[in-house]
Amino acid sequence: MGRLNWIALLLWVCQAATGHAMVVEAHGNTVYASGPVNDDVRRFEEAFAKGGITTVVFVNSPGGDLYTGLRVGRLIADRGYNTVAAGSCISACSIMFMGGKERRFSDVFRPGQTFVGIHGAHDSATKQIIPVLQPQIYAFYKLNMGDKFNSSVMNQALYDMQDAGSLLRVYDPVRSPKTEPYHCVSSQTPRDKCSVFKGMDASSLGVITHTDLVKLDLPAAFKVAPSLFGKPLETAVPDVNAHYAELAQRHCTTDTCKTNTAAQAARPENRAVALPSEGPGLGFASNADSPLSALVRAVYSCNHITGQAVRLCEPELVNQYDVRPYYSSSKAAHQEALAKLKPPAAKFYADEEYGGGFSSASSLRTAMFNDITPQKVDGVATVGTQELARMMVSPTPPVLVDVVGSFQSIPGSQALLHGGHAQDNAAQDAAFEKRFAALLALLAPDQAKPVAFYCGGRSCWLSVNAALRAKKLGYTQVLWYRGGIDSWKAAELPLAPGVLRAVAN
Repeated sequence: MGRLNWIALLLWVCQAATGHAMVVEAHGNTVYASGPVNDDVRRFEEAFAKGGITTVVFVNSPGGDLYTGLRVGRLIADRGYNTVAAGSCISACSIMFMGGKERRFSDVFRPGQTFVGIHGAHDSATKQIIPVLQPQIYAFYKLNMGDKFNSSVMNQALYDMQDAGSLLRVYDPVRSPKTEPYHCVSSQTPRDKCSVFKGMDASSLGVITHTDLVKLDLPAAFKVAPSLFGKPLETAVPDVNAHYAELAQRHCTTDTCKTNTAAQAARPENRAVALPSEGPGLGFASNADSPLSALVRAVYSCNHITGQAVRLCEPELVNQYDVRPYYSSSKAAHQEALAKLKPPAAKFYADEEYGGGFSSASSLRTAMFNDITPQKVDGVATVGTQELARMMVSPTPPVLVDVVGSFQSIPGSQALLHGGHAQDNAAQDAAFEKRFAALLALLAPDQAKPVAFYCGGRSCWLSVNAALRAKKLGYTQVLWYRGGIDSWKAAELPLAPGVLRAVAN
């Protein structure tokens, strides 16, 4: 599978809500804090006032408000508290973490999910970089990193930014010894294009002061409940081993398949198995960073089994949970949402008709997919929100394809995850297009009927790429919904849970 920011694409519409306050709680001598950083100084002050505090644990925080980060970081430093990073601690969270007298990672989350992320200041609304604020961040890191402070690395992290998604990632060196710190200048930079700091780690850079991992039993408010697509996993199978054995009998035609299937129950979490819509075979994934990552990998594996025709697949198990009820209820929810759908009063929403000048896209874009799109796509009809809604309630609706796998999707749409990818390498792109064509043929088998593509919004090129590929493949009525999920939501039209059956890369 491709490594080009697939998580960011899959979670396009499920980013942390920066309007929410952090959860900050004191338990014994420890303060726990999680979530986006906003105007939360008072919450920390109240927690610190309880007395006896020695440690602050940051649990999966995407960062946020710079003032709060610096203020709380200084409070932690002044009081001599120790800090622990449990999971990811990014942006303003990393500043607070760096205030710790002693700084450590925890092993409560998986290695790939445990890191400190550092970048410079930017405006939370416009996402524009604010260079004038970088010196005070630089000074705070320098003060707390001491003689391990690396000016070259920190200058790159704070100043070499193309957008707000630029990030220096520094991982737990005990469980991820081969993952050296790396810096990407943009959220859209492919992993292999990021700068790697060879021979360095969190300890040598002064991000942590001790390499021993902190064992934690997180309070209830900070434990991550198993979930998929934003919904909790609730239906646990009573006997995982027996379920895999039964799967082997149902879907395997060879002894090798049966043996491999039975072995899945003992493989490391997060694991998943996906089944084809028809025919034998299974798709597996294990040891993934999250249940969602395992599901995506299992569906991809099932879509593209070597020696068999490409087919659509649905997951059955994720860890010990049966996910078939989610898929069944999601399909019903799409029908209910379509029944409620009424075209909105206005033609356009969320400025979907503006931006992009009078330009027209005629070729695939292979980088910077999150950028304002042109007004038109050559040979493809652009549809607005009102027009698409009318089409969806008509007797002959188009096949509607979501190329980013939104958690909340337009009712009646089908997900073709990573369907908007394109690569500079001709051979790799040709292989991808072959997979895309095979999956699209299953989702939209009649090339003479309308097929419409959408993604996050007017700043998403992935649907442009997918539309251009479909036109090249011979589809005669290709449509592009430029406004995407952003405009659909702005029009307050009904949504339905995302359902993933096809992964192109």
